[in-house]
Amino acid sequence: MKKSSGNKNRLLIERVCETFSALYQGSIIDKDWLCSRFDIAERTAYRDLARLSPLLDDIGNGRFKLSSHLIPSLHSGHLKEFAHFAGVSQIFPHTDGKSLLNRMKKSDNIEIVGVKSRDNHSLSALFDNLDNAITARRIVTFRYREKPRCVQPYKLINHYGLWYLAGVDDGRLKAFELASIGGFSLSETSFTPTDNIMAELNSASGIRFGQGIEATLWVSAHAAQFVTRRPLFPEQRIVEKHPDNSLNITCVVNDKHTLFRWLRYWMPDIHIAAPTALKDDFVEDFHSRIASADMTNVSEISS
Repeated sequence: MKKSSGNKNRLLIERVCETFSALYQGSIIDKDWLCSRFDIAERTAYRDLARLSPLLDDIGNGRFKLSSHLIPSLHSGHLKEFAHFAGVSQIFPHTDGKSLLNRMKKSDNIEIVGVKSRDNHSLSALFDNLDNAITARRIVTFRYREKPRCVQPYKLINHYGLWYLAGVDDGRLKAFELASIGGFSLSETSFTPTDNIMAELNSASGIRFGQGIEATLWVSAHAAQFVTRRPLFPEQRIVEKHPDNSLNITCVVNDKHTLFRWLRYWMPDIHIAAPTALKDDFVEDFHSRIASADMTNVSEISS
């Protein structure tokens, strides 16, 4: 009998602790939440709510949240750390935690319009598994673009709202979009990170890895105001200013087609000045796209 009573007390303590933890993190609970979470009867759930009642605020319809005087206040230092971690601290003129907290309190006065992230909630389990694999230095396997992969995971990267795994596959550092990963499995095989991979990872811009291509770009006076306002190209550096307010800049890209896509958007205000081989590749690629578009239009008209 004592053993049974002790086990019941242990379960009760664990249940109450987990419930309070959920409340502390902002969850709203009711009897259905308790029954589902702990597989208990309604009568037991009502007893638990009664035990916790001194700590709860009733918000109606049998639902409760942590009492307002117990809700943890956000430490301004923590807010500053998170802003830097998420890469958004430079959005505001003042980046100290207290100023950021004051902006949040006046959120009706401010609107931030920018690149939106996809809803990544469905990736939570995979994200946690990869995070643990990176920490433990364990090789992972999965399917990606219909091919089996065996990858040494190095880092999780958020690139324009999409999450990628940076890892070594078949001897090369590559980026894998988490949303396209299937059949994930954590192996028992460990690996040792290499200095050259870490150096490549730390020097890369975004999710493009490999030998960088340095290009010199001419920028018109019209586009110069946008280029100088904030960098538009990876490792962008102004090397010459012309009397007509146009510029020459250099940048380093790991994939020339990514650069070509940017240049097509900015034509005719930005074009490649050097190297000649890269400039010729862009012209050939551009003419090929025009010819392909013309052929598509002819096919549609004839059909």
